[in-house]
Amino acid sequence: MPTMTLSQIEDLCRDALLRVGASEDQASVVASEIAEAEAEGIRNVGLGYMHLYLKHLRVGKVKPHASPSIVKTSASSTVIDADFGFCHHAYLVGEQRLIATTRDQGVGVMSIHQSSSAGVLGWFVRRLAQEGLVSLMFANSSKAVAAHGGKVPFFGTNPFAFGAPRATAEPLVVDMATASTARVNLVKAAAEGRLIEPGHAIDTEGQPTTDPAAGLKGAQLPMGGPKGFGLGLMVDVLGGILTGSNASYEASMFASTEGGPPNVGQTIIALDPAFFSDDFVAHLETMFTALTRDNEVRIPGERRAERRQYHEANGVDVPETLVAQIHELSTVS
Repeated sequence: MPTMTLSQIEDLCRDALLRVGASEDQASVVASEIAEAEAEGIRNVGLGYMHLYLKHLRVGKVKPHASPSIVKTSASSTVIDADFGFCHHAYLVGEQRLIATTRDQGVGVMSIHQSSSAGVLGWFVRRLAQEGLVSLMFANSSKAVAAHGGKVPFFGTNPFAFGAPRATAEPLVVDMATASTARVNLVKAAAEGRLIEPGHAIDTEGQPTTDPAAGLKGAQLPMGGPKGFGLGLMVDVLGGILTGSNASYEASMFASTEGGPPNVGQTIIALDPAFFSDDFVAHLETMFTALTRDNEVRIPGERRAERRQYHEANGVDVPETLVAQIHELSTVS
């Protein structure tokens, strides 16, 4: 298994995206985000997601030359039309305005519609935390998860994330899906011919199953039963309906090339801690000192930071088959 530097991973992805027609702006930001996912050890939405990005560009499910724009503003709010392109590109179009309005007003909100998969939500909130801002992000996705008591997929894995600045180089980052486990874990278990733990999936008849293949044909389950259902619902409302985008059950599937652009949405709420208090970071660090004293509690974001530091120094092991797949899908026939 070859080892690639983060820069080599970024170049691999940028070149592949350009070859299938992505604009330079889109290819650059998506390649950078994928390299950062690999730096943090998140393969499922790093290089492992590239095959979908490439396929979606080929069939127009993601618009290759999308031109995202700011379409509506207020003193504290920014609305972005992603033009059916990559979410990351659309976000960067409004990022500086989001930062400026948040510092101006104490709180800023950005919504993105006509968008696609947001990948690693930690990428967005980490950037804002590095600017000294606290933020929340909500991103709905295509249906995969049954509602609590339901029998069919209705919500997406519907992730949300939270970020905050710290006194350390790396910020606090909480990034989680509202499904009980990532869909990639079912795919991996099915490929390896092993069972999954109870509580993660139901089959097409709505019955609990430990067979990952049956779960993929049926539906995943929300984490924590009704609590996860409530969180997934909240993400669908804030990411989808509030932004004027599709709800999860209306969106075309992320995992296929059928159905046209998914038109999902994202909402980001940012707050300037300096507007609300004088010692946010110091107080936060005092809390973390108390939280971790004489125990093995790990603060969210620290594991990602450790992986990032390691991979920046040592590179990332990437299967040859994965590199070959990316080259094959990006080769113009």
